[in-house]
Formats: sequence, structure tokens, C-alpha cells
Amino acid sequence: MVTATRRTAIPEDVTQGEAALRIGMVALALALATLAALGLEQVVGVQDASPVYLVAVVVAASALGTWAAVATSAVSFLVYDFLFTSPRFTLSVSDPAEWLSLLLFLIVAVVIGRLASLQRDRAEEADRRVREGVALVAMSRDVAMTTTFEEAAAEISLRLQADAEMDEVWVELADAPGLAVAWTGVQPPVDPGNPWTLVRSEADDASEWLRLHAGTSSVADDADAPAHYVVPIDAGDDRAGWIHATRVPGDPRPGRGARRLLALAADQLAIADRRDRLRAELTAAEVARQSDALRGALLDSVSHDLRTPIASIRALAGGLADAAPELDAAAVASTAEKIDAEADQLGQLVNGLLDMGRIQAGGLRPDLRPYDVAELVETTLRHHPPDRGSRPIEVVVPDDLPPVLADAVLVDVALGNALDNAAAHTPAGSLIRISAIADGAGWLSVSVDDAGPGVSEDALPHLFERFYRVRAGQEAARHGMGLGLAIAKGFVEAMGGTIAAEASELGGLGIRIRLPAAPEEGDA
Repeated sequence: MVTATRRTAIPEDVTQGEAALRIGMVALALALATLAALGLEQVVGVQDASPVYLVAVVVAASALGTWAAVATSAVSFLVYDFLFTSPRFTLSVSDPAEWLSLLLFLIVAVVIGRLASLQRDRAEEADRRVREGVALVAMSRDVAMTTTFEEAAAEISLRLQADAEMDEVWVELADAPGLAVAWTGVQPPVDPGNPWTLVRSEADDASEWLRLHAGTSSVADDADAPAHYVVPIDAGDDRAGWIHATRVPGDPRPGRGARRLLALAADQLAIADRRDRLRAELTAAEVARQSDALRGALLDSVSHDLRTPIASIRALAGGLADAAPELDAAAVASTAEKIDAEADQLGQLVNGLLDMGRIQAGGLRPDLRPYDVAELVETTLRHHPPDRGSRPIEVVVPDDLPPVLADAVLVDVALGNALDNAAAHTPAGSLIRISAIADGAGWLSVSVDDAGPGVSEDALPHLFERFYRVRAGQEAARHGMGLGLAIAKGFVEAMGGTIAAEASELGGLGIRIRLPAAPEEGDA
């Protein structure tokens, strides 16, 4: 944590040393006024130099307030009577006119002192309000610019340390009592115990520091100046946490301006807490919505695509069981092949669901190694035979291509799914082309193009979404559960590549798989 520099941001209470310094200034002003009056009357010849003491009264009002100005007026009255009024060096006055002059001087001095004190108070109040407004804007900006409660607490803690003249500031969450989530020192603070708690009210001036004593509360005693202060952070009816602050022993308790600043900080942190709670609720609602949508799509797909092969297998197996003595070997073999084909389709659907589950769970750990592109394509063609519907396969892979850095199993599934997608959405006899090129520096591109009817431009960005199915051209049926290309996308991205769909040069759909080339020997 960065420690903020303490500065006098909102002047409120004064320490004993500051009070002594201000009293000394008033005494010096009285002494100088006395010397000035002596010079004016003895040297210049002025008959009544008492107005010079008004300067000392103004100084007292500006430094210490109204009561100090009144006291200075009384002292000035007595000093002038004692030193300059006949008979001198006594407090008695022989001339009634001089009594009148002294009384008028006292009244004028008190009035001027009061006016000067009021002006001082107004100026300080305006200055405090301006600084509080600046601090509030700064804290609001801190809350708006940060993304979590902890970040906002860290920024506001530093600001309070400087603006409220605190030694240390830290924030504690109600969910984790005793654990500081933000602090201004170099290490987490130690709770000094026995704190004063700010009890707030609708009127700022009515807020007060209260301290618990054996289970009861009492108003703070000026003779006892503890160092630990606590401000609750209330978010509506809930307690979000507390702001803790300490002052050096001997410093006065935070006064009205500091109390308002601490209360404003607690309100801003309450806003940050509510924002985090609302974000969490919105995230949970969005997750629930997506989960419901995913669950609905999954149930819709499973209800048809899984039940269809199961029903076919049961029907074929039932036919074998019912008419087994009457079937010849060729009929049995044909039925067995159909059962095998349906079971293979069922296995592909289940594997697709499992692969998508691995992708969503982040369980993919690709084993990246350099492979020859032609060998990867040949392996995929063996695992995904091109004889579905008698669709010819054209392979265009140059011999001088560098090896690709990939996982052979993931490439086999991704490229095979692209092939299956092309075979499922093109009429019999349509050409399917597999090509590979060097795609810029350090990349290879493997494409699967078909000569089918293709898809609309609006559907291209959605082809890799889960359970998204689109009719190709004028076909009436939708094939599969819409997981093939989504799985291909997850596998390709797990290997550090990209996959995209675009219009094919053959007139149908083109799937572009882009993977990094294997580094040459000696490269990192």
C-alpha cells in the first residue's frame, strides 16, 4: 500500500501546541498595541490611542474565535485603563468622560471582535464545504472508476488519511470481521480496541462519537482522547462493514468537518457494496438464463437426436429377435450393419456432448507437437470415410509446407467435424475440398470447402455457437445437435488457433482453421 501524505485539508480542531501558539499571537498583538498606544500618546501627542487595541481584538477573533475576542476586549480595556487613564497604574478613573470613552471602546471592541469572529467562522465553513465537496467528488470518482468494493475501499482509505488527517485508515467487511480488505499502512493494521463509534443522524451537526463501556453507551469525554474511531457502512438495512481510523494520541477527536467526511466516505462505500451485490445478482441471473437456454436446447436436441438412433436400434434388434429363424445370412448382416451405423451415430452424439462438457469445464490440455499437415489430413480421412453419399474428396496440400504445431487428436476431431458438417449439408456427388496453405509468417491455414448450397451471410457468425442449426439451401431437415462446429472451435482455440466460416470458392461453405506453424530448430 502507498502511504498518503498528511495535509491540513479540512481544518477542524486544534492541538494543544497550536492553541498555545495562537494564544501567544494574541499576547504579542496586545503587547504591540500597548507599545503603539504609548508611542502615539507620549511621542505623537494623540490624546486617546485606545483604538489601536482593536487590532489585537481582530487578531484574537481571527485566531481563536468569539470568546477570545471578548476576553481580549476586556483585557485591552483594563490595560488601557491601568496604563493610560488618570490616575495611572490604578484601575480607578477620575474623569467621567474617560469612563464613557472606555465603555464605548469596550462595546466597540466586543462588536468588532464578534463581527470578525463571525466572518472567520463563515470563511472556515465555506472552506470546509468546498473541501468536502471536492473530497466527495473525488470519492465518487474513485467508486465509479474502480470495479470492486476492495479497490474503492483502498482509494477512499488513502483519501481519508489525507483529508481527515488520520494516522491510519482501514476498511473491514461485515462478512469477514477482523480482516482488513484495504489499509493505508505498509502492513495490515492491528485493532487497538476500545473504539469510538460515529452515531449518525439526519442533521450532520447532531452526529456524535459514542463509546461502549461495559455494554452501555456514553458521550465522549473531552478529557479522554482515544485514538481509535469506527464509522459503520450501512447499505440500506444491511451492515456492509466498517471504516476504522486512528489518530496519534493527544490529537483531538475528529470534529464536525471530519465527521461529515467520514460519513460521506461510508455512504460512497455503501454504494460500492450495493453495486457489487447488484453485479453479482445480474451475473447470477444471466448465468441462470443461459443455463436455462442451454438446458432447453440440450433437452430439445437429446429428445430427438438421441432417441432416434435408440429407437432404430431397438426396432432392428427386435426384428432380428422376432424373425431370426426366417432370415438368411445376408439379411442378418444387413440388419447388423444398420444397427452398427445407428450405434455409431449414437456414439458420435454422446462423444459430442462429452467433448462440449470438457470445453465448458476448461479441461482441455493440448499436447502440442510439430506434425506434417498432409499426415494429419490423411489420418482424419481414415477416421471420417469420404464415402457418405458418394461425395468426392479433393486434397490439396503442398509438399513444402512447414510442420504445424498442434495436438493430433484435437485436429482430428476439429477437421473431422468440419468434414461431417460438409457431408451432412451437401447433396450426393458434391465436391468437398481439403486444402492447406502457409498463412502469413508463422501460421498455417487448413480449409474445408464444399460445393453445396451454402448458408446466408446472417448465419455465418452463428455457425460456431452451441446447438445452433441452420438449413443449407432448400434442405428440409436439420442434421445433428449443432455441436460439431462448436466443438471444432473449442478445440482449435485450445491449440492457440482460430476458426472461421465464409463463402467457399466452390459455391458452398468454407471452414478455415488457422494454426501456428512449428518453430524451426534453434527458435524459442
